[in-house]
Amino acid sequence: MCSIAGIFNKKRPIAAAQHDEMASLLEAMHHRGPDARGALQCASWALLGSNRLRVTDAGNPGADMPLTSIDGRLAIVYNGEIYNHRDLRGRLSGFPFRTASDTEVILAAYEAWGLACLEQLEGMFAFALFDRATQTGLIACDPTGQKTVYLWEDDDALVFASEIDPLIKDPYRRKDWDLDGLAEFTAHRFILGSGTHIRQIRKLESGTWLARTPERQETGRFYRIPRGDLSRTDVPAIKQEIEQAVVDGCRRTFDLEVPYGLLLSGGIDSTAVLAAARRAGLEMRTFSIGFRPTGRLLPRSASVFDEFAYSRALARELSSKHTEITLSDTDYCAYLDRWIAIAGEPLGSQEAPCLIRLFEEAGREARVIFSGSGPDEIFDGYSYGRAMADVPLSDLPERYDATFRWCGAADLGQLMPHHDAARLTTAKVREVLSLYRDWPLDSLQAVQLLHFHGRLVVYEFRQMDLISMRHSVEARSPLASTGLVRSAFAFQSKLKQLDGHEKGIYKQALADLVPPVIASRKKQGFPIPAEMWFSRPFLERAAILFEPGCVLSGAGLIDQRTLRRLWEDPDPATRNLFSRLYTAEGILRRQAPHLAPSRAA
Repeated sequence: MCSIAGIFNKKRPIAAAQHDEMASLLEAMHHRGPDARGALQCASWALLGSNRLRVTDAGNPGADMPLTSIDGRLAIVYNGEIYNHRDLRGRLSGFPFRTASDTEVILAAYEAWGLACLEQLEGMFAFALFDRATQTGLIACDPTGQKTVYLWEDDDALVFASEIDPLIKDPYRRKDWDLDGLAEFTAHRFILGSGTHIRQIRKLESGTWLARTPERQETGRFYRIPRGDLSRTDVPAIKQEIEQAVVDGCRRTFDLEVPYGLLLSGGIDSTAVLAAARRAGLEMRTFSIGFRPTGRLLPRSASVFDEFAYSRALARELSSKHTEITLSDTDYCAYLDRWIAIAGEPLGSQEAPCLIRLFEEAGREARVIFSGSGPDEIFDGYSYGRAMADVPLSDLPERYDATFRWCGAADLGQLMPHHDAARLTTAKVREVLSLYRDWPLDSLQAVQLLHFHGRLVVYEFRQMDLISMRHSVEARSPLASTGLVRSAFAFQSKLKQLDGHEKGIYKQALADLVPPVIASRKKQGFPIPAEMWFSRPFLERAAILFEPGCVLSGAGLIDQRTLRRLWEDPDPATRNLFSRLYTAEGILRRQAPHLAPSRAA
């Protein structure tokens, strides 16, 4: 787990200023790889750099990056884990390996199979590889979007990094707000697809690659979810396949050289990872978080809850060393500010402050932390697919957009009178669905596809990557394996709601792995107490939205009169909107000084 950065010039050689630029990019991402740093000019026009967090082949400085092949033809910088690297190494025995790292396995796979190597890699990854023989720079991101690369580009250069903040702070490159991106964020808490809130910066989408030569640039997709038999109803066989995919996905991630732990919520997914770990003979440290009644957080409110009763019982039954953390309203808002300080791209994650506190604690003892992320989005964990199952597929983009605003009574047309957020989102939804135009899709299954390419990638995994790496910890999500994803789209969609339960067939499939009380639990999620947005600590913070220097208003995105009217609405669903607006405002204020004319690089 590391950070990567690179500069591919289009018109002129790398200059001394760009070596300084690379040094600044790497210094800004030191937290992602505090163990080693390096940069390599691969050609007159190509420069690669990396910070390394030593996790695989951890004791070997020879595996630090940039890593080159023995003949000097190939060089790579890489962020992630290739879980099948030992299997691939056996198939690539002709390569003169010098390390036991998964990084070198990517070099060998590329030498053997070229671009087709991407289809052989199982895990999470974002890497940049340079081939001196063909003068080609290749950048690729994993199928499930656990790792990404941000790309700044103009007519003169392509500059990339693992995080967006270093690119925004880069004084050599011009940046401007993308108000369409900010409008989409305001409507949905994140920005779908490749877009960001900066006009010159985009994300390389999951399951895609970009190749750059001195003359041209190409992009392509190497992964979409494989279509299984969507008419299958043989429940016993399907359950067996799902269970096996869960166990296999976990087993592949249990190759460990450094201390590790698990975020344990008390739900079925993190429990499945813990149970699989114990079955594999791993001791496990577990960490849980919840809220304590204090200030505006009322003890009898249904929204103030924790899952400690479940996680505590699981830790006892499955013999993990367990840590519980509680937050007050004051604590939560302090960690919300911590989130604003590290979230380079606006992301309205209300659980992010809780994750920061969890990784703060877990990072004191572990370098790898497991989570249960993944199955909710592909097995209809929140029953959104069931709720939209009767919507005609042609109408689904509009319904999907309307369902996931969570803005209460806010009229987004009045709040953002110059930006049609619905038009932006529905166009992106149609683009995702077009990847599966050859499927006999129904709307329930389509919702899962949209979650997989949308929320899971740009929300769930983005926050997990940013927060874990801020604490120099690698986050692993065993249940986001492509094997489990494949199994989720290989049967009739209604079985995801088998016997009327969310994740129905998935839960039944894990009946022999997790305790019955967990398998039968209704999905809770991790709600933030509704009173939080009326608490004194939050009211004091949200006041910046009404100051004369408000960036959201000054940029022409938000209508202040509408915003003030919404602020007076006593409905928690409407006030909920202000958590994301406060997050965005804080991020934009931090970044605004860097959106100025650039120096020549």
